[in-house]
Amino acid sequence: MVMSYQSITLRWSLPCPLRPPRTLRFSSLLLVPHGSHLQEEQFQFYRSGRCDNEDKTSLSSNYKTQMGLSQDEFSPLSRLTLGNRRCRVRVRVSRLWVASNPNNGTKFGLDALLIDDEGVTMQARALPCYMDRLQQQLVEGKVYALSGFTVRARLKNYMACRNGLMIFIEEQTVVDEIEEDTDSSIPFHSFEFIDFDDVPCRNGDNSLFTDVIGQIVSVEDMGQTWKWNTWRNITFRNLRLRDLSGSELDVVLFGDLGLNFDSEKVFRQGRQAPVIAVFAGMLVQRYAGKGFIVRSSSASKYYLDLDIPQVKEFRASLHDPHILITQLPCQQQNPVNPMEELVKSWRTIEQLKSLNPHELHKTKYLCRANLKGIDCTKPWWYWSCFHCKLSTCGNVGKFRCIQDCPDNRSPVIRYKLDAVIEDATGAMNVMIYDEQARELVGVAAEDLIEETEGDDDGSRCTTEISDVTCWCRSRVFVVSFNNGNFVVKCILNDDALQLSGLVQMAAGGSGLLSQEIGSSASYSCSSQVKEEKMVIKEESEPKPKKLKLTASEAEQTDAK
Repeated sequence: MVMSYQSITLRWSLPCPLRPPRTLRFSSLLLVPHGSHLQEEQFQFYRSGRCDNEDKTSLSSNYKTQMGLSQDEFSPLSRLTLGNRRCRVRVRVSRLWVASNPNNGTKFGLDALLIDDEGVTMQARALPCYMDRLQQQLVEGKVYALSGFTVRARLKNYMACRNGLMIFIEEQTVVDEIEEDTDSSIPFHSFEFIDFDDVPCRNGDNSLFTDVIGQIVSVEDMGQTWKWNTWRNITFRNLRLRDLSGSELDVVLFGDLGLNFDSEKVFRQGRQAPVIAVFAGMLVQRYAGKGFIVRSSSASKYYLDLDIPQVKEFRASLHDPHILITQLPCQQQNPVNPMEELVKSWRTIEQLKSLNPHELHKTKYLCRANLKGIDCTKPWWYWSCFHCKLSTCGNVGKFRCIQDCPDNRSPVIRYKLDAVIEDATGAMNVMIYDEQARELVGVAAEDLIEETEGDDDGSRCTTEISDVTCWCRSRVFVVSFNNGNFVVKCILNDDALQLSGLVQMAAGGSGLLSQEIGSSASYSCSSQVKEEKMVIKEESEPKPKKLKLTASEAEQTDAK
């Protein structure tokens, strides 16, 4: 082996003569395989560090030509294997999206659904550090030659296809656009449709995105609703689909996807012929009062009257194609103006206990208080339905949801804490259920039971829960009145209040507790609060136990 750096040469033999020469760049050092020739001007250009991605791509193509590798030699996606780094594939980018958490704006990467000549699909991801380059290079619908990528096992959640492998695009990945012929055999689209009757089975299962197809029968106007855990209003649009059996399914499009939905065009087309819609990259969720719906995620796309066999077959099988699309006002919305309405929601404990029945069921209220204690002599957990979180009847082996939800999932152990909160005006009992209780205790109820296995009398569990009152400082509780009890719906921290401008209203000892509710004299905040800053940050104080995240929460969260 001989090494060359200006006057020094490093050479090595490739195990396969058909493989292009490997070029490794370390500072100004360039390594070139023995038998490969690089023009002096190319060497100087590379060595100078002035070459960009396009120059590297050009050099890479020259290497392939020198080594006798045909531009038409591609590996099918079906033949890729785990850990493979030396394949070259020809694929169409069917879908492209930024995988992100809309609650806090965290970006996980640029994802794409790829299709090859055989119709095989595979998901690809470019991590955030490589996103900018790939977003400029990749365009939905175009065909590319990819090389220099890594094949890894698929992610546990948020996948657009069932392929067990996934392509990771990295710094050394070469992306070349291919001018395709008019008779290209690579499909433009690939979907994995499920029947409407099977939608409930996907609730809570984020391993695979949900694709549905149906006839649009109604479209609602845009609506807004307040989301406490992100401290902002979110926009949405509701639609309703009908399948060939007459079953209907609600679809919710959040954010820009709902805003950009051309409802006027849909209504016009619906007067002439049925509008068949495809919604891809969706998630299933259960909403109170609506049941199971499909909702948009960061990966969601919709297509109207798409020219694919499934849409043609669906249209030809319609029993009553002459159904006009109904235009409806938004049926369910609850927007909040933090400048006005949230200020009016502040109450002391004394004022909460004095509310009349009409006020009790009117809205949610905010109250600054300390967690005084938790009554662990009462049951602090319960068996709940996986889907609706309500209590179940029977036992673990044979249970039934009181709301008659599908029984395809085992019941889940959730918190039910009977707590006391206290401020300067008094104290009152509140119920704190699973999500909010887990935030306080620092561990899921099921995990707490497992960690204290062998605790016959339950003393260790109750000690863990009771200890919460020792380190919990004053907090802002969002409460509502349900079934004769005040229930904690959300627990806010000072970071969220500071970002929203309500921290002055929550501050104790400022005279607020004695002021008339609804007064705006002590409230001041810039109305130009940027939406992207209105995010709840993690607690700064230590917790007794580190919260165990599920794989879904750790990798990516696509809650609305």
